[in-house]
Amino acid sequence: MLLERLTTLEQSLHGDQRRDRAWLEYLLHPQFCELTRSGVLVSRDETIDALTQETGTAFIVSDGFTLLSVNAGSAILRYRTCTPEGQRPAWRASHWVRVDETRWQLIFHQGTPAV
Repeated sequence: MLLERLTTLEQSLHGDQRRDRAWLEYLLHPQFCELTRSGVLVSRDETIDALTQETGTAFIVSDGFTLLSVNAGSAILRYRTCTPEGQRPAWRASHWVRVDETRWQLIFHQGTPAV
């Protein structure tokens, strides 16, 4: 059940909803940071600014989701992504934390090129 829930939240960031500032502010933990596929460390504010300014079609193909439960309030979601054309394959890991009884937020994300 948790795997499906976090996968749905994660995939909300792979389409047009990734440009919705209110959604991003709700979903990304105040201490969120990301280590991008290209090796750059970015903050929550930088991530929100970059995503809300994207133009064109935002779509990421993702599959192979697995979940590593750290404890009752923390889990790491692992999966693979690429473009719709199969370009830029990457392994992804997202650390999710439960902030109340029903709400999870993304606190850390990392992308690594897949070979």
